[in-house]
Amino acid sequence: MEEEYVMIDLDEVSRHIEIPSDAPYTLAGLDTLNPVLTIDGKIKLVGEFIETIGTCLAFSEKEEVSASENKKKIVEPVAKLHKILKFRLAALENDDGEIKTNTL
Repeated sequence: MEEEYVMIDLDEVSRHIEIPSDAPYTLAGLDTLNPVLTIDGKIKLVGEFIETIGTCLAFSEKEEVSASENKKKIVEPVAKLHKILKFRLAALENDDGEIKTNTL
């Protein structure tokens, strides 16, 4: 089975709500047209796959310390991306447990 990498785009969503960086999340339905990302059990996002124009590259970055104690950043390609998974807000649960549906 061949691996396929997808970039997750939360840019449109993060303009409207704050997403904690340490919040637990569940990503379901990657094999469907509209995957669902649930963040912290309160934020429900619906995704749509968008084909990239050309090829996007993903890189990893790490620091390496040489024998002379010099720090050097190493950047290596990890994958080629051909799809972007762009999300929009579908529902948001407030602190009172009320669910507010929304379309951005």
